[in-house]
Amino acid sequence: MSYHNLSVNHPLHTDPLRPWPYKVLIGYRAMGNRKIVATRSVYVRASGESQARLVGLREARAMIPMLKDGKRLKASRIVSSRPLDKCDAGLVA
Repeated sequence: MSYHNLSVNHPLHTDPLRPWPYKVLIGYRAMGNRKIVATRSVYVRASGESQARLVGLREARAMIPMLKDGKRLKASRIVSSRPLDKCDAGLVA
Protein backbone atom coordinates (compact mmCIF):
# COMPACT_ATOMS: atom_id res chain seq x y z
CA MET A 1 0.00 0.00 0.00
CA SER A 2 1.19 3.53 -0.73
CA TYR A 3 1.15 5.96 2.17
CA HIS A 4 1.94 8.86 -0.18
CA ASN A 5 -1.76 9.74 -0.53
CA LEU A 6 -2.12 10.30 3.23
CA SER A 7 -1.68 13.70 4.83
CA VAL A 8 1.87 14.73 5.66
CA ASN A 9 1.53 14.34 9.43
CA HIS A 10 -0.50 11.10 9.35
CA PRO A 11 0.49 8.68 12.17
CA LEU A 12 0.86 5.76 9.75
CA HIS A 13 3.94 7.39 8.22
CA THR A 14 5.88 6.87 11.46
CA ASP A 15 4.18 3.70 12.76
CA PRO A 16 2.56 1.63 9.96
CA LEU A 17 1.46 -1.17 12.31
CA ARG A 18 -0.50 1.12 14.62
CA PRO A 19 -4.20 0.15 14.99
CA TRP A 20 -6.05 2.54 12.71
CA PRO A 21 -9.52 2.86 11.11
CA TYR A 22 -9.70 1.51 7.57
CA LYS A 23 -12.41 1.67 4.93
CA VAL A 24 -12.83 -1.65 3.13
CA LEU A 25 -15.05 -1.84 0.04
CA ILE A 26 -16.62 -5.29 -0.31
CA GLY A 27 -18.00 -6.63 -3.59
CA TYR A 28 -21.24 -8.63 -3.55
CA ARG A 29 -22.39 -11.18 -6.10
CA ALA A 30 -25.55 -13.22 -6.65
CA MET A 31 -25.44 -16.91 -5.77
CA GLY A 32 -24.09 -18.93 -8.69
CA ASN A 33 -22.75 -15.82 -10.41
CA ARG A 34 -19.17 -14.49 -10.52
CA LYS A 35 -19.98 -10.91 -11.47
CA ILE A 36 -19.91 -8.23 -8.75
CA VAL A 37 -23.32 -6.53 -8.77
CA ALA A 38 -23.15 -4.34 -5.64
CA THR A 39 -20.65 -2.95 -3.15
CA ARG A 40 -20.78 -2.03 0.53
CA SER A 41 -18.30 -0.06 2.65
CA VAL A 42 -17.24 -1.60 5.94
CA TYR A 43 -15.25 0.41 8.48
CA VAL A 44 -12.84 -1.55 10.66
CA ARG A 45 -9.94 -0.85 13.02
CA ALA A 46 -6.83 -2.86 12.24
CA SER A 47 -3.06 -2.78 12.53
CA GLY A 48 -2.18 -3.05 8.86
CA GLU A 49 -3.93 -3.23 5.53
CA SER A 50 -3.87 -7.01 5.22
CA GLN A 51 -5.52 -7.43 8.62
CA ALA A 52 -8.10 -4.75 7.71
CA ARG A 53 -9.00 -6.67 4.54
CA LEU A 54 -9.47 -9.95 6.43
CA VAL A 55 -11.53 -8.36 9.21
CA GLY A 56 -13.61 -6.38 6.70
CA LEU A 57 -14.53 -9.45 4.67
CA ARG A 58 -15.30 -11.42 7.83
CA GLU A 59 -17.60 -8.67 9.11
CA ALA A 60 -19.33 -8.32 5.74
CA ARG A 61 -20.08 -12.04 5.67
CA ALA A 62 -21.50 -11.85 9.21
CA MET A 63 -23.88 -8.99 8.27
CA ILE A 64 -27.43 -9.44 7.06
CA PRO A 65 -27.25 -10.35 3.34
CA MET A 66 -27.83 -7.57 0.81
CA LEU A 67 -30.89 -7.81 -1.40
CA LYS A 68 -31.01 -6.58 -4.98
CA ASP A 69 -33.97 -7.22 -7.26
CA GLY A 70 -35.29 -9.74 -4.74
CA LYS A 71 -32.11 -11.83 -4.80
CA ARG A 72 -29.79 -12.39 -1.87
CA LEU A 73 -26.24 -11.29 -2.51
CA LYS A 74 -23.16 -12.90 -1.03
CA ALA A 75 -20.07 -10.98 0.17
CA SER A 76 -17.58 -12.21 -2.40
CA ARG A 77 -14.31 -10.29 -2.40
CA ILE A 78 -12.56 -7.09 -1.45
CA VAL A 79 -12.67 -4.39 -4.08
CA SER A 80 -10.42 -1.90 -2.27
CA SER A 81 -9.17 -0.83 1.15
CA ARG A 82 -7.49 2.25 2.53
CA PRO A 83 -6.69 3.89 5.86
CA LEU A 84 -8.86 6.84 6.83
CA ASP A 85 -7.39 10.33 6.85
CA LYS A 86 -8.39 13.84 7.96
CA CYS A 87 -10.59 14.31 4.89
CA ASP A 88 -12.72 11.36 6.08
CA ALA A 89 -13.53 12.91 9.48
CA GLY A 90 -17.26 13.16 8.79
CA LEU A 91 -17.66 9.53 7.65
CA VAL A 92 -17.08 7.59 10.85
CA ALA A 93 -18.33 8.53 14.28
